[in-house]
Amino acid sequence: MEIKINVDTENNEGTESPWWLIIDPKQNFNVSNQGLHNIAGMITGPFFSRSSAQAHLDGRRYNFSANAKVFCHSGYWSYEYKNALRRPTESRGV
Repeated sequence: MEIKINVDTENNEGTESPWWLIIDPKQNFNVSNQGLHNIAGMITGPFFSRSSAQAHLDGRRYNFSANAKVFCHSGYWSYEYKNALRRPTESRGV
């Protein structure tokens, strides 16, 4: 399967292979499977530009706490993602 996406690599916020997520932090001291589920529930994304993540947060603000923020994260250690972003534009279908 191949997925074609447009990633905002120009506004990378100082990260290699950027992607954005919404983090809605909640206190979690549980390290069981339920704790992992709780942590996963604090994350929404991925998004491939800050503007699309922010638009999602703004448009669905009722689903998030007041603490939710957009965060830019690096996909550098995901070799598939990093290498896909480094390929010439023509081979990415952009």
